[in-house]
Amino acid sequence: MKTFKNMVISGLVGIGIGMIWMAVDLVLSVNGQSIENAKMFVSSFLFWLVASFLIGVFFYLASWIFDKDQWSLRKQVVVNFFVCFAAWLLLNLYLNNWQFSWTLVFSAFASFVIMYVIAYGLYFWHLWKDVKNINQRLGYSKY
Repeated sequence: MKTFKNMVISGLVGIGIGMIWMAVDLVLSVNGQSIENAKMFVSSFLFWLVASFLIGVFFYLASWIFDKDQWSLRKQVVVNFFVCFAAWLLLNLYLNNWQFSWTLVFSAFASFVIMYVIAYGLYFWHLWKDVKNINQRLGYSKY
């Protein structure tokens, strides 16, 4: 049950990040026009809502790589990064009707790095705070 709860929480975090991402993309798409001219179809909004949730769930499932205790943290992060990037690139190719271009790859990579840093940056920051609190309770003031 805890796994399901964490998966749903990750999906909801994915929605939060995805909706911010969508709003920024919508604002940038008006090309200097008034923001009132920005339009989005309900079907597009619902697609991004569901896609953002699924991306959040995928990030949660991909985080199971960090359970590999035999691997170093560097190896875990690198493998996790490329597994997630491969899925992100496939999503971007799907959204562009499987039309490959280097511009698509570079833009997908740039957007993925931003999203990855936000998602795992927040995760590691939260983990760091938990370790700090545990150390304080144990009487270690060094952290």
